Amino acid sequence: MTFEPPLWPDDAPFALFLSHDVDQVYDRGFYRTLGDINHLQRMFRGKDHGNKAACCRRIGRSLLRPKDWRRQFERILEIESAYGWRSTFFFLDGNSWSRYGTRYDLEDPPIRELAELLIKANCEIGVHGGYHDFNSAAGYRRSAERLEAVFGIKPVGIRNHLLKFSYPETWKAQAQAGFLYDATFGMSEQPEFQAVRMHPFIPKDPQSGAPIKLVVLPLTVMDSALFRVLGLGMQEALQMLGNLLDQVKSTGGLFTLVWHNNYFDEQEYRIFEEVYAEFLRRVAACKPFCATGAAIAQWCQSHSGQ
Repeated sequence: MTFEPPLWPDDAPFALFLSHDVDQVYDRGFYRTLGDINHLQRMFRGKDHGNKAACCRRIGRSLLRPKDWRRQFERILEIESAYGWRSTFFFLDGNSWSRYGTRYDLEDPPIRELAELLIKANCEIGVHGGYHDFNSAAGYRRSAERLEAVFGIKPVGIRNHLLKFSYPETWKAQAQAGFLYDATFGMSEQPEFQAVRMHPFIPKDPQSGAPIKLVVLPLTVMDSALFRVLGLGMQEALQMLGNLLDQVKSTGGLFTLVWHNNYFDEQEYRIFEEVYAEFLRRVAACKPFCATGAAIAQWCQSHSGQ
């Protein structure tokens, strides 16, 4: 079932869902440095776009003068709160110290402090599904229970790490684990649209035809697609975001942004933060219904007629 307009509170022309996948927190870290080195070698092989010199500077700076982890999150809150908006942060959980696994311990004092900061700011905390527990209802449930036990909140939203997804197994497992919504559905490498991707929807089991009790909030665009895959400059990125926004506005749909936290307060990759801040300034003039994933999914569920 796809939700068609008119849909949003206060007759808003469309909805805006701001989200951040918390893959990394600490500036100096084994996997953060390894990721930078991998990005550098991919640029030399022509598989990633970027600035090789800036990447080298980032590796050296993070090892010698790592930045305070708090500032990246404070910048996000500063930018969004200027419009009274709140976003959703998906915390990574999965097998530690393995490829695609968790890069921080949820029980570390700084991570607890981070959760308190976000909760105090009325942001939402969701689960960034463990890559290795893919499509396991029990695994999804374990991750949700870990976040609840450590942070004292019950997460209702999930986005799988690296957008790992299969139909219908992913949604069935997430629904069985008790999630209200999924924010995985979309393309990480290329902003791509189909009609159904402009609106939240409730998926169906292809065998029984019965609805799967889960609201899907489709992904519109991810920061890495603009800068690392397409290699866009600031004005080009804003133009593409504007074109995508026009498509969503024309249908009264949902615009979902994924912007990774570790590119804020980042000397070497200032374009990530600058594009985000400028795009939100432009979007604000359109007066969307901007809310956390949980609030958007709850609104949709209450108007689904089910």
